[in-house]
Amino acid sequence: MRKKAALLLIFAGLLPAHAQEPVAVEAVPVAEVVEVSETAQDVVQVSEANQYFAVLPGYFGADKSRGGTGDGVTVSGIYGYRFSPHWGVELNLMGSSIETGNDKGTDFYQLGGTADLVYGLKDRSLSWTPFVLIGIGGVNNDIVPNSQDKISLIGNVGLGVVTGPLTSLGFKLRAEGRYQRDQFQGDYDDYRVLGGIEFPFGTRTVALSALTPPAVEIREVFVPAPFIDSDKDTIEDSRDKCADTPEGLKVDADGCVIEGQAMELKGVTFAFNSAQLQLNAQTVLDYVVKGMKGQPSMTVEIAGHTDSAGPQAYNQKLSQQRAESVNAYLTAQGIDAGRLTAKGYGETELLIKPEISDTDKERNRRVVFHVVGK
Repeated sequence: MRKKAALLLIFAGLLPAHAQEPVAVEAVPVAEVVEVSETAQDVVQVSEANQYFAVLPGYFGADKSRGGTGDGVTVSGIYGYRFSPHWGVELNLMGSSIETGNDKGTDFYQLGGTADLVYGLKDRSLSWTPFVLIGIGGVNNDIVPNSQDKISLIGNVGLGVVTGPLTSLGFKLRAEGRYQRDQFQGDYDDYRVLGGIEFPFGTRTVALSALTPPAVEIREVFVPAPFIDSDKDTIEDSRDKCADTPEGLKVDADGCVIEGQAMELKGVTFAFNSAQLQLNAQTVLDYVVKGMKGQPSMTVEIAGHTDSAGPQAYNQKLSQQRAESVNAYLTAQGIDAGRLTAKGYGETELLIKPEISDTDKERNRRVVFHVVGK
């Protein structure tokens, strides 16, 4: 009994040299611009693969009238040539083995080929493409008894799809189904379902008209500058005539502090029963120095306040000394002494009265920054 494997070896040997050689040809990209004109009025020369080879094994559905089981295996080797983006021709060399169902007998065999006209719904060099085909050819039916072997005319129509390039070499997957009419022994209706791999080769140069660049309208667009307010006084830096406004003070349209305002200098503290500034007070006063340098015409009163503990005269003197201590620090940092006034209020302007707790007393001990002129 002849084996099915022998069919494939015979079939491989029947492939003509011009169908086998392209396998060794270096594949070219599917689409590559090789020359571009320098002006928009010329053409663009594009190279693309215009040939391909496919190997498609599959299932052979035989006409029941042949006397076998109706099942079989088949394989096609296809050489294709594209003469336009959609149209092409294919040479299909095929071999099939049809099961007889007789373990002691032998299978039936077919060897032959068709020439097919192919139409792709898309350009197969760019993307996946459904296609249809129709063709005619001949096949040698090798059956038992051998005396009935005969070469007959066949026609086929098919429908399939091929993917776009899957690798840099352009390899694709392909699947198709074909109806085959065989005039052997009074006509048989068979069908073949195939799937396999296809790869392109060869080069075709296509001339494409260069696209005319679209007209470009240039319009002047006003883009507003970003709003920058470094001292957070609501006046943009480009219009701010008095920079570094201390936070919490209101300003006029020019960014300068409005007179008559007061700001408690929280964090300005002194040693116990002393006018000596503590370190944290210097940090707060450095911020005041920066603000006064940004407001060169602003004059201020530094007001010192105490709690109600102790004699009133003592508290008055201590508050005056503390206010003067603040003034001295500011002038030491470059602020003109003529812009500063120190005044002690002692316990005459308590915020919390009566003082019930130490917290109340601490709240009353404070230094206030009064804007008296600008």
